[in-house]
Amino acid sequence: MVVRIGSVEIQNNLLLSPLAGYTDLVYRRLIRSLGGLGLAFTEFVNPRGIMNGNSRTIQLVETAPDDRPLTVQLFGTDADELADAAVLMAERGSLTIDINFGCPVPKVAGKGGGSGVLRHCPDAVRIAQTVVKKSPCPVTVKTRLGWEMGDLVAPALARQLEDVGVAALTIHGRYGMQKFAGQVDLPGIRAVVEAVRHIPVFGNGDIQTPQDAARMIDQTGCAGVMIGRRALGDLWIFRDVNEYLSTGIVPSPPTRLERTRKMIEHFYAIVAHAGPERAVIDFRKRITPYTKFIGPCPTLRRGIPCAKSMGEWEDLVFRFVEELEQNELETTALGEHAV
Repeated sequence: MVVRIGSVEIQNNLLLSPLAGYTDLVYRRLIRSLGGLGLAFTEFVNPRGIMNGNSRTIQLVETAPDDRPLTVQLFGTDADELADAAVLMAERGSLTIDINFGCPVPKVAGKGGGSGVLRHCPDAVRIAQTVVKKSPCPVTVKTRLGWEMGDLVAPALARQLEDVGVAALTIHGRYGMQKFAGQVDLPGIRAVVEAVRHIPVFGNGDIQTPQDAARMIDQTGCAGVMIGRRALGDLWIFRDVNEYLSTGIVPSPPTRLERTRKMIEHFYAIVAHAGPERAVIDFRKRITPYTKFIGPCPTLRRGIPCAKSMGEWEDLVFRFVEELEQNELETTALGEHAV
């Protein structure tokens, strides 16, 4: 399903959420290799770091020719800084520019950024309008239903953002003060969809299965969905959702061994990109979502966060792979014997 965002088109309606500390270039490439992804977002970045050439910030927006289409997401409260950074990122290949009005983390929201701006929506409109006027590519916004529970400001805000030229919206169906607690509010997302005239609205929150994605689209009328935390451990989720939305069939899930081998591929891709020390450190946080889908593996869950070298990491993982391979051989043998 082709979706138009301003002057650009994406080939399907599935978006990869910006996730701080996770959605870097190596990870995005891995997700893309499995298919089904329409548009990926960088993790949110500070425009001041971009303009000052801060090395850490530049790493966050690093991209490559095979990392397309891509949107750089910016956060902050200084409209001019956001606009200047948007120009630079567009020149460097960002298909669209996204403004983060959704992050509920206190160090962001407490300063009026992220979802904190929903406590004073005129600020959000002013910031968006400034960026739209200066950006050479379409500007989108990711936000929430409001700040305080039940104070549904997003529909009115959506209309105002559309009026100042925002080309698309992503709505996380929770309030800022909820963070990630409770369940996503599908009627709230629907109210936003019904409030705008022409621009696409993407739904976000609690999408764990292809059926969840289809339900969100059916019940809200949204143009597509953005998937975040599920994709950290289940790299095949975009392939599965895309296939289900297209055919009504969910592909066969990867085996435990296939999931583990893809995790290993991810590790070595980080090694090639940033070195073994970085890969070992990075996987201390990545192992939990991976093992959630690999299944029982207490040695990995306990051992990987404590690994101090690439050798220790490999010893733990390849012993586990040997166990999986042996179990697979035994299962195959039993099946052949039964036949």
